[in-house]
Amino acid sequence: AAAFFVRQQLRHNNHLKHYLTTRHYYNYKYNTSNNTMKFSPVAKSTFLASLSLLAPSTTAFTSRTGLAPSTAAAFHRHQRPSHSVVAASSSLAINAWNPSVASNNNKLFGMTALSLRGGSSALHSTATAEEAPPAPTEYFRSDYEPLPYKVSNVSMNFDIRDGKTIVESELTVVPNDASKGGDFALDGEADALTLFSIQLNGKDLVEDTDYTLKGDELTISASVLGAETCKLTTKVEIVPETNTQLSGLYKSGTMYCTQCEAMGFRRITLYPDRPDNMAVFDSVRIEADKADYPVLLGNGNKIDEGSTEENRHFATWSDPYPKPSYLFCIVAGNLGSVSSSYTTQPSGREVHLEVFSEPDNVGKLDHAMESLKKSMKWDEDTFGLEYDLDIYNVVAVNDFNMGAMENKGLNVFNTAYVLADPRSATDSDYERIESVIGHEYFHNWTGNRVTCRDWFQLTLKEGLTVYRDQEFSGDMMNSHAVKRIEDVNMLRARQFAEDAGPM
Repeated sequence: AAAFFVRQQLRHNNHLKHYLTTRHYYNYKYNTSNNTMKFSPVAKSTFLASLSLLAPSTTAFTSRTGLAPSTAAAFHRHQRPSHSVVAASSSLAINAWNPSVASNNNKLFGMTALSLRGGSSALHSTATAEEAPPAPTEYFRSDYEPLPYKVSNVSMNFDIRDGKTIVESELTVVPNDASKGGDFALDGEADALTLFSIQLNGKDLVEDTDYTLKGDELTISASVLGAETCKLTTKVEIVPETNTQLSGLYKSGTMYCTQCEAMGFRRITLYPDRPDNMAVFDSVRIEADKADYPVLLGNGNKIDEGSTEENRHFATWSDPYPKPSYLFCIVAGNLGSVSSSYTTQPSGREVHLEVFSEPDNVGKLDHAMESLKKSMKWDEDTFGLEYDLDIYNVVAVNDFNMGAMENKGLNVFNTAYVLADPRSATDSDYERIESVIGHEYFHNWTGNRVTCRDWFQLTLKEGLTVYRDQEFSGDMMNSHAVKRIEDVNMLRARQFAEDAGPM
């Protein structure tokens, strides 16, 4: 009754883990008189406390939350008998929750027990807990409007140091004649960025006079920007080491990497983070410790590299083709690799190919390299599309929230879709790697050079590219019929079941 919807989801551990990691939590009430559901936002602490009331035992609570048994036992023992609510410190990460328990006062370290009022109808506390998060924003395709200003060119500098990274960005801002005009809004997640400075054409802007900073959005008035091309420079600090969302710039093991699709770039810098703003990233300079991060990678072609003071070094990358911000990528780490080359046809461009991984996994990269070459030749022969840069890099990352990502010239893959040990990999493993390598390469033209206007058009770029990778796999298998049977079996087993589900 207190959390009707949550109780239903507790039957499945994976559903519960979704609720524990999402950013919004809701209290549901069922009205028996008219068979309606009413919900309202609640704090994470209140939500977690409701789970303890629903769990019949410590064992069940452990399995449902993923907490350590000792922690779950303490939580369950202290909360269930008194039907108390726990207000958790917002600084504690749920995946690393390990509070100690005070023996006499029914309190958890960093948490205060609160009484539950209202019986089974609602969760309320006698003290002030965390502020309830705002309701999620709904987006509709009909709401789309062109940006009043667009970013045409970008230069960036990343100064990567332990515990913090300074990001300086220079944006060339131009009025958009296709829009109705208005103020210029830049996206930037408040919990990820610390703004140090913002300048327009070299002049410092003043908050509340030249711009406003509210929530996750910085807005510059049209009267300040004017009707001419201008340079907007920002300096922010981010902390990749504590970025557990795997979105934006984060640290995976000993490696820094990025994931920006769909809206991760706003966790790196202030920017109109939407796919209809395609800009040329003229210069992306990455600086880091040379011993710890000898490999520095970015989109496009490498145009400069060298050493600096304090045993540090830098690399500068340039991508000559306009791209949306979700395709931005940098990588810094101690990586091994296999390399090769490919000559495109008919232009004869010599392309340097390199597949990176942690040094221990280099012996498992050969099949990925051969799959990449096959993909490049197949796209030339079948669609007349050849690669358009001098470098193509692929990086295998252990902690990655997608199968793979088609960042322009710098694909990032989950290791499961790159590594193939000849001693243990099955035929299915080889086929899957070949297919995914091909899919991300084919995105170069269907998704990168030609992209979607907004995220309601996601199926256009993905659907067309999936068609291309299925045709590629059919040709590589010498049987389109067998490939089609495999694809339909997957749809029946997964997609049909999902489409028939409650969501």
